[in-house]
Amino acid sequence: MTSDPVIWISSILTVIGFSYLFKENEFYRAVEHLYVGVAAGYTVVMGYTNVVNKVWGPLTKKGQYTVLIPAVLGFLLFMPYISRSLGWLRRLPVAVIVAIGAAVSLRTSVVEQFIGQLRSTVIPLNSINNIIIVFGTMVTLCYFIFTVKPNPVLKVGVESGKWVIMVTLGAAFGAGIMGRISLLIGRMFLVFRDWLPLIPKA
Repeated sequence: MTSDPVIWISSILTVIGFSYLFKENEFYRAVEHLYVGVAAGYTVVMGYTNVVNKVWGPLTKKGQYTVLIPAVLGFLLFMPYISRSLGWLRRLPVAVIVAIGAAVSLRTSVVEQFIGQLRSTVIPLNSINNIIIVFGTMVTLCYFIFTVKPNPVLKVGVESGKWVIMVTLGAAFGAGIMGRISLLIGRMFLVFRDWLPLIPKA
C-alpha cells in the first residue's frame, strides 16, 4: 500500500463520494461541502491573483492605465452590495459583457458553423468518406426545409435526414458516455491500483 498522502486523501474522498450510491450519509455531505468550499476558495484566490497580475502589476510597473477600464467595470458589479442607491450602475458592466459576448458568439457561429460547414461540405466526391459527408449534409438540410410543399424526392431526403440526425445524436451520446466511463475507470485505478494494490501496475 502506498504511503503518498495525496493518494490516500484522494482515494478516501473518492470512496466517500461513491457511498452516495448506497445511501446519502453524513460523510458524503461533509465531502460535498468540502468540495464546494474548496471550489469557492480557489475562485477567490484566482480572482485576487488576476487583479494583482492583470491590473495592479501592469498599472504600477508598466504604467498601462487602460487596465483601469475593465477594473472599474468589474468593480461596478459589486455596487448593489455597497449602496442600494447606486445599484443601477451594475447595469453598465452587464451590458458590456452581454454585448461583447453576443458579438463574439455571433462571429464564431458564422465563421465556424456556417462558413466552416460550407468548406467542409464543398469537397470532391473522390472517396466514400466525402460522399457520406456531402450526402449526410444534403439530406439533413432537406429535413429542415419547411417552406416548400413536400414532393417524392424531398420526402426521400427528409426520411434519410431523419436517420442521419439520429445516428449523429447517438454517436454524440455514446461519446459522452465513453467520457464519463473513462473518468470512472480513472477513479477505479486510483483506488484499486494506486491506493489498494489489487490491480497490478503495467
